[in-house]
Amino acid sequence: MNRLMKKLLWTAILPLAVMALLTFGLTSLLIGRFAEEETYAQLEREAAIVYEAIQEGRGIPGQLDVLVFQNGQRIEFERGGRMHRMMPINLDPNDLEIQDEVGVNGTRFLTYLKEERDIQIVTYSPVPFSNPQFQQIYLILAGGFILALLVAIAVTYWMSRRLTQPLVELKQATASIMEGRHDISLPSVTNDEIGDLTVTIGQMNTSLQEKEALQKSFISGITHDVRTPLAIVRNEAELLELGVVHETEMATTGKSITEEVDRIDRLVNQMLEYSKLSAGSIPLEMESIQLDELVRRLTPRMSEWFRQKDVMLDLQLEPVTIQANRLAMERVLSNFLRNAYEASPIGGRITIKLTPNRLDVIDEGDGIDPAVQSSIWDMYVKGDRSNGHGLGLAITKLLLDAQGLSYGVDSDKGATFWIGWT
Repeated sequence: MNRLMKKLLWTAILPLAVMALLTFGLTSLLIGRFAEEETYAQLEREAAIVYEAIQEGRGIPGQLDVLVFQNGQRIEFERGGRMHRMMPINLDPNDLEIQDEVGVNGTRFLTYLKEERDIQIVTYSPVPFSNPQFQQIYLILAGGFILALLVAIAVTYWMSRRLTQPLVELKQATASIMEGRHDISLPSVTNDEIGDLTVTIGQMNTSLQEKEALQKSFISGITHDVRTPLAIVRNEAELLELGVVHETEMATTGKSITEEVDRIDRLVNQMLEYSKLSAGSIPLEMESIQLDELVRRLTPRMSEWFRQKDVMLDLQLEPVTIQANRLAMERVLSNFLRNAYEASPIGGRITIKLTPNRLDVIDEGDGIDPAVQSSIWDMYVKGDRSNGHGLGLAITKLLLDAQGLSYGVDSDKGATFWIGWT
């Protein structure tokens, strides 16, 4: 039995047991009170019958339990019928209340005293609990309560097992996921919170599998991107070390080494930047910026680059001021424009459209594969249109999140990367 099942059983059974004891006690008390009142009423009737018999000179019915006194002295009458219960001979009726209770040889009796002139009549009967009939009633009540409690325990155990067994299976499944194993077995999905948890863990497992596959792909790509320039640098360095590089080629060889080292440096810087942004260790100071002016200052820096593919830039800008971080917005726009340039055909057009609540960067490329469109902002995702390492849009996402801006991508003919604000 698992710990949760024990807790559920205690939580359900303890209140039931307390309630059963209280109910049994109260029921017994009420029955005892009612039986006691009925017994006194019956004793009063019996005392009236005895007094009437004495007055008429008839014999006292033998089935009655009664003591008769005259001036405090007990007197005997001839009686028929069964033998009556014996009461103490030295019982003094003057010591009795009209309704009283006395003990005889360990047995408790209820008594009723009827006084008429010099005659005292005492009728008596065992207290209800001592009566075998009432004892049977109490036994039946106790048995019913015990049976109900046992049934409640059985039902609670069954329900607890039904509730906790899926949780045990989910615990085993999550332990397997923690160990890196994704071939897990999940319980059947039920229409309750446990079913919702089962679905969530299944989705989490699928997501982790996808993330791990993307991470492996990312590491493989990064390893390749690092090893390639390192191999070039090593080859060029060995040629220089052996002295086989002609003096006229020294500058070209040095430039090649510098370019490859720069490639590695950019990759490392991107990874460090993503790590710092995701940890929130790079605070962004917000200020009012004229977004249309920022776009106009940024785009001329990239004009020479656009001319390499004869790409035209169409600016459709309205005057807009927003609260943002200037350097972060320059980085975001540069990344959007770089992606648009990579996707654009030779002689294509890139449109930057700025309205009061939104900025769009639109290209005329082939669009984005629907299979990666929903996850294109993730760290390890690298689309066909990108020549990078799958870090650019991931960094862009963190920069936009840090500024409280909405963003997205639409892809029909070409792609539209957009930023929104209120």
